[in-house]
Formats: sequence, structure tokens, C-alpha cells
Amino acid sequence: MAGQTGTYGAAEGIASVARHAWTSKHPTMLRIAPYLLPTTALMAAMLIIRQPSPLGAQLPSATPIVARLTGVVFDSVALRPLAGAVVQLVSRRDLARARSTETSASGAFVFDSVAAGSYVLGFYHPILDSLGIETPLDALEVRSSGELRVVMAVPSSRTVLAAFCGAGALKDSTGMLLGYVRSAIDGSTRPRAQIRATWSELTVSASGIQRTAPSVLGDANEQGGVIMCGLPRDAPVLVRAWSGRDSSGFAEFDVPASGLLLRDLYVGSSHTELVRSVALPDTGADSTGAIAAATTTVLRGTGALRGEVRRPDGTPLAGARVVFWGAGTEATTGASGSFHLRALPTGTYTLEARALGFLPQRRAVDILDGREGVVSLSMESFGTYLDTVKVTTQRVFVSRQLQEFEQRRRRGFGFFMDEESIGQRNPMYVSDLFRLTPGVTVAPGGNFGNQVLMRGSGFNSFCLPAVFIDGMRIINTQGDLDAFVNAQDIRALEVYTRASNVPPQFLTMEGCGSLVIWTGGRRARPERKD
Repeated sequence: MAGQTGTYGAAEGIASVARHAWTSKHPTMLRIAPYLLPTTALMAAMLIIRQPSPLGAQLPSATPIVARLTGVVFDSVALRPLAGAVVQLVSRRDLARARSTETSASGAFVFDSVAAGSYVLGFYHPILDSLGIETPLDALEVRSSGELRVVMAVPSSRTVLAAFCGAGALKDSTGMLLGYVRSAIDGSTRPRAQIRATWSELTVSASGIQRTAPSVLGDANEQGGVIMCGLPRDAPVLVRAWSGRDSSGFAEFDVPASGLLLRDLYVGSSHTELVRSVALPDTGADSTGAIAAATTTVLRGTGALRGEVRRPDGTPLAGARVVFWGAGTEATTGASGSFHLRALPTGTYTLEARALGFLPQRRAVDILDGREGVVSLSMESFGTYLDTVKVTTQRVFVSRQLQEFEQRRRRGFGFFMDEESIGQRNPMYVSDLFRLTPGVTVAPGGNFGNQVLMRGSGFNSFCLPAVFIDGMRIINTQGDLDAFVNAQDIRALEVYTRASNVPPQFLTMEGCGSLVIWTGGRRARPERKD
């Protein structure tokens, strides 16, 4: 970087002034960069371009030298000008002589009436802390009047990715998550928190198509900073964080094509609650007309979320179903397209909106303690992808897969749970379905969550069973089924604890039995009141 020599003596002064100028206006934005990468490695990637003054000749000494410094700050990660950055100009002879200004929406800044002398120029913005970078500095000499043009930039995503994950990340097209684990109560960082990222991959081989679920497990450092490399680009990734008894939900993110996902994760608390709902009377031919009621277990907390769902043209979308993942809470939008969810568990979760004729929309949301979040979802029509859509309906359990489920249950080999028995157990987590299942053991996992195990060949040994979801084998190396399927989405379940009883399509050579899970639009079977 041109003019870099001799600038670091002023680093502490300009960083302090810049942070003070920023935090006086934004007191909640101050962060401490947690990453261990040497700052100079990224500072060297800063782009500093200076144009010589058009008045290159030295003016007579009797004429005071007054220059005009103009420039722009560019965010190379987001590929747009960096608005709201605090730019500092500090005299190297007297650090108390500091001037500051804030960049406009176009990233531009101006310093008028700059006297002759040696200066240190830099800028500060929270994105620098999120990237683990200190205030970038540059030496500046003003020797003549006129205009001096400066361009400063945050390092590009490729530079950051290579610095943290190595040059190999650029070759294999993997990405990274960079951020903090924070408390949903006060936003403070959570040192040594744990994070797991999971995604789905299809592998084509001679034996056929197999779905796998790779995962990356990592720890936050002593300042709560998170660096997770090896994530797939342009693909949905499920991320969950936990610290002590606090945790987030399963938050779905898309790693951008640039490979750099900047995102904080919030962890919070929750408690379970039994909710009894009343349904409309059953008026079928064999119905008694009795009022029906169902009891459901939900997660509760001190958070709230309101928002709106709109059509592609911006008009409100009424009747959309809004589901808060993992909590058993949902709402339906009204005529104005709005919804309101209360008593939500705190932390980072996923919100999903569905409506007939539109693609599902998902958004990671941060639910903070005692505060109400706001979100807006824009739906995309199926018509963008399909010319004609023919919709047919079937009765429950008449699909081919569930017909075969019923046939296997009638044979009596294995343990089976249908929609009704699953509803009676009111599972909050997938492991809750197996606590009273013969031949299956639920044990605390090595990380967050529980393991679902079967008896192994040894007297006291246990092993991980093969798991099939909707007929597709998944690789379950951790034993935590909550990473792959939501308990509220399970429609039917088959458990085979002996290899001799496993149907051929679910048989493996591992000798540890098989779990077969079928998902779909499960509806709780209500209890009737006389």
C-alpha cells in the first residue's frame, strides 16, 4: 500500500477518534474484532488511490497552502459504496488535531481547507469489525493547493475468504460464515459457543443417487467470533448455535456466490407449553357433531414478531400461512397481508411463508428478548417457472409410499407410528418420538441435542441406525435427527431394530437396524368431547 511506512504510530489515535465519533452516534454498534488473523494481511488489500493535484507547481511561500480533499469509500464485499462510514483525517504532528466526517449514501466525503502538512487518513465502519479488520490507515502529504482525490475500499470477498480459509477455498468454490454468537438479551458476545452448519448434497454413483447431509461443527473464540469454512455456495445451509442452556433455532442461510456470508447468530432461552386448541365440529356422514380439541406442545419465550406478506407486484397477500420453524407457532395473514406472532422463543430462527400458487419464502429472523421484530416477505409466483399447474387432492395416507407403509405395518415386523400416534406424543424434538420405542435408546449427544441409538452387537454397546427420510438414505454421523427433519413435519415412522426384519429397500450392511421417516402435511387427530 502506497505511503504505508510510518503510519502505524498514529493507528491507536485515529482508531480511538474514529470509534468515538461513530459510537457517539451509534452506541450499540461498537464491536471488538475477534479474529486471530494479523491485521496487516488484510490492510495490505486496502485500495488507496490518490490523484496528484492539478496544480502541481509549488506556490510561493507567502501564499498559504490550502487543499481540498475529496474521496469515496467502497464496500468490496457488498459491491456498493459504503455509506455512513466515519472518515478521519489526523495530523501526524499533533494527534489532537483530528477532523472527521461521515460518508454520504454514495460513499463520498469531503475535507475542505486542509493545510500543508503530514496526515494519517482512515475510516471506520462496523463492517470492519465484522471482518476482523482494524481501521485502515494511509499516510498523506499535502504540499500544494488544489484538489486531492482519494479512494478507499474494504477488501473484497475473495481477499477475506483466502485470508481466513486459504487459497484452496477459491479453487474448490466453497464459502465461509463470518460473524459473532450473541445473546438475545443484550447483544453481548458468547465466548466458546458452539455452531453447526448442515446442508444437503446429492451424490450420483454407480449404485444410484444418494442424498447426504454433510456438516461442519465449530466453536466461537474467546470473543464470540465465528469462522466456518467449507460451506457450499449458492445453496441453503441450516445453522444452529448454542451456548450453555441457550440456543438458536435452525436458521436457513444462502451462502452468496461471492463465498462470504456475514451473519451474527443470536442464542436465547425458551420453555415448553401445552396449548389446547378447539376445532370446528366434524359434520361428516359418520360424525356425531361433537366439538373437537387437540393438545400441542409449543416453544414459548419473550420475543415477538410482526410483518407482512406481499405478492410480486407489492399488493398484500391474504391467507398466507406463516410458520415459525421449530416452535410450533404459526399464523395466517389477514386482508392487509399482515401477521403477528407473540411469546416466541428468543434467538435466530427461520420464518417460512406459504400460499397456494406461490413459491415458499424463508427468512432468518432474530428474535430478541422483550422486543418486537419486523419483517416483510415478498412471494414469487409459480407462474415464473411453470406454464400450467394441475392440482389434484388425495385422502390422507393414499399416496403410494404410505400405502406401502400400511402394508408393512400389517405384516407386523417392526414398530410403526402413524399420524394419530405421533400426534398423541406431541413431540417437540424428533428424539421425543423414540423415548418409549422398544429397542431404541435416546441419549445426550456429544454436542447440542440428543442421539437416537439402537443396541449393537456387544452386551453394552450402542450404534447409530441407518436413517431414511421419504425413502432416501441420509448420512447420520452425529445421531441428532433434528438436524435433518422437523418433528412437526413427520407424518409416519417405521423402526426396525433387527436386520432380519428390515425390508430390502431399507436394509444396509451396517447391522444396526433402520429408521424410516415419512414427512408431509401432518394434521393432529383431535380428541373428541362428548
